Amino acid sequence: MVWPLSALKSSTRHTPLPSSAFDLSVVAGLREHAGYLEATVASFAGPLLESIQFVRQYTGAPLEEGRKSVSFRLTVGSPERTLSSEEVGEIRARIIEKMRELGYELRV
Repeated sequence: MVWPLSALKSSTRHTPLPSSAFDLSVVAGLREHAGYLEATVASFAGPLLESIQFVRQYTGAPLEEGRKSVSFRLTVGSPERTLSSEEVGEIRARIIEKMRELGYELRV
């Protein structure tokens, strides 16, 4: 399922417990909208996603002509406990796997 960006922003939450953040860069065609990529990445993050932020967009070497890299910072956490590094790694791996299934390359 891909969430519309408006739904994602309304579901952003913050907890008093420590969160973990990581960056992901999606390689896509120049005409693909960053908002669509953001919503797609967020949809694969699951219920522990606290926020997702656009970081930057890059074109040029070493990317192929007609391609861009769009980077996002994801913050994940639980209102009940601190997530282990393994849990955070599983969320990150799931996003990468699902995006690759859709045909995207990820710069990790």
